[in-house]
Amino acid sequence: MGTVAGQIVADRITGAENPHAGLFSPHRVSVSSAPTLLQQNAQVAKDLIGDRLLPAEGTRADDLAADSARVLPDGAGKKGVYRDRAGGVHAVSLRCTHLGCLLRFNGAERSWDCSCHGSRFDVDGAVLEGPAARPLPRRDL
Repeated sequence: MGTVAGQIVADRITGAENPHAGLFSPHRVSVSSAPTLLQQNAQVAKDLIGDRLLPAEGTRADDLAADSARVLPDGAGKKGVYRDRAGGVHAVSLRCTHLGCLLRFNGAERSWDCSCHGSRFDVDGAVLEGPAARPLPRRDL
């Protein structure tokens, strides 16, 4: 996005037309787009609060099948546990290091994903995609 932003700024300075300027304009939000904007933000609020109310999916990782994940209690919070194809078990905090939303397992990508802002983490907690910049803390089983 930085490259496109630089091109837009350069074109604005020189007076040239940029085909992408409208996509990045702060004036692109209008009254007609308000329902969509409200709906998207309501979903973020629902995820932020609702995920905390969902019960854990068990209490132990012992019976977790290979190549699957489960949400387990972790004190007052929750941890995500994944058993890889070789039988290794990986446990991480489910609180996103960006703004604290709870993560969900993405079985297709084998990652822990944040529905609030799009951060993604591997099964050991390393950041795959931001805006999160810090890895997830690992948890004991």
